[in-house]
Amino acid sequence: MKAYGLALAMLLTGCATNTSGVALYGAAGAAPVQEQHQNVNVTLTELSRREQNGLLQVNVAAASTQRGDNRLQYLFYWYDEAGQEVASDGRGWTPIQLHGYQSRTLSALAPSPAARGYRIYVREVIEESY
Repeated sequence: MKAYGLALAMLLTGCATNTSGVALYGAAGAAPVQEQHQNVNVTLTELSRREQNGLLQVNVAAASTQRGDNRLQYLFYWYDEAGQEVASDGRGWTPIQLHGYQSRTLSALAPSPAARGYRIYVREVIEESY
């Protein structure tokens, strides 16, 4: 009976994978704020925010804070002046690999002229075995 309880506990723990990571919030007219959701060895820094052909363009530096490789994914969300989410750009999670202490620029163009703020999430790619 103990073996079944232990196996069940291990199974449930395996299913409870936390896929959150680190986020950077760039609200309209405000300084960007980083929020750490999980121990991901990456920092995010806004490099620029500008308008291009009436659309918000954002460049964010993702920098590794560890010696080893990071297999990551990132996703941008877009918000209007009131803080409401506007239409997605439809790209989904984009893979990226950062080597030890490497920094890369992540760029995105808002899908709508209504977008005035953004949020970028970066998370580790977790490979699960079945």
